[in-house]
Amino acid sequence: QPDQKVDSRTAKMRKIIILAWLCIHNAVLTLIMRYVRIRDVSEMFHPSVAVFMTELLKVTICLVMIMFEEGVGKFWLTLRAHTITQPLDTLKVCLPAMLYVVQNTLSYIAVSHLEAAVVSITSQTKILAAAICSIVVQGRSISPSQWAAIVILFCGVSVVQSSQSITVVAERADRQQHPLFGAVCLVAACFVSGYAGAYTEKIVKGHVSIWIRNTQMAIFSIPTCMLSMYMQDGDIISANGMLYGFDGVVWITVVWYCIGGISVAFCLKYADVVSKDFTTSAAIILSTIGSVYFFNFHISIIFVIGAVLVMLALFMYSSPDLVLESICRKRPNRVQAEKEP
Repeated sequence: QPDQKVDSRTAKMRKIIILAWLCIHNAVLTLIMRYVRIRDVSEMFHPSVAVFMTELLKVTICLVMIMFEEGVGKFWLTLRAHTITQPLDTLKVCLPAMLYVVQNTLSYIAVSHLEAAVVSITSQTKILAAAICSIVVQGRSISPSQWAAIVILFCGVSVVQSSQSITVVAERADRQQHPLFGAVCLVAACFVSGYAGAYTEKIVKGHVSIWIRNTQMAIFSIPTCMLSMYMQDGDIISANGMLYGFDGVVWITVVWYCIGGISVAFCLKYADVVSKDFTTSAAIILSTIGSVYFFNFHISIIFVIGAVLVMLALFMYSSPDLVLESICRKRPNRVQAEKEP
């Protein structure tokens, strides 16, 4: 039993460290991506190329880690054993890889028809989607206090995003927009993301290493990224080249994005998809605070209220037993007080 307690504490501490790192990473990523897209440069890079380069870098890191763990002699044997020899196992990751591409496509369509603040608020439905998909795909049970935490989190992040929309004047595009169509696409993207995350979590929690799983996903994601890249920006890339607009800041963004993809895989293996989405929502708070220093954002009382709601929701979801224990502890005291003369 002492060994089990130590293992339990180690697993819990590992989960906390991974979630804390993912939260910080997402906050920094938001700031870097905002800076790299709004800065005044003569040559702006193509996002589709950046996504493709991120996938290439990620699979390179995974291959190096496989070589480091298995050794040079067993490197090709290991890859062959988990790809060619077991094609059905490789096909398992085909679905989430394709779903993530669908999610990105739907998100691009949604952004074309919705204001940024509306996108940020509506995107929080991915938490509810992740919870529902975890129940459907994995048979996981979510306690009433955790459901309450999801509702509170949704409200808190919505309040935070509303405070941002008050201080930021959005520039309306001249093209015709269809908000209802955009909202449907965005909600669909959230549920696709939730299902893909729950499915991926189920896969990565198996005996196969994260590096192998990411390499298997790259077999499907890289060709899909290439197809998407040339469908979106094929003419421009043919004229200017793939690395048009790439500089040091863009490469830093690509590397940081790549680290995030691997971090998410670790999160899904040692935590769960709902916890991942909670850290993303908490990162919105941190990125907004960072915007105060880097982008002259002004914190309002509405932001503070939303931040408190998010922190409360994070505590309720991460410690449901503690919340239930505190509620049950109060009820007997009241009954006992009534019985006393």
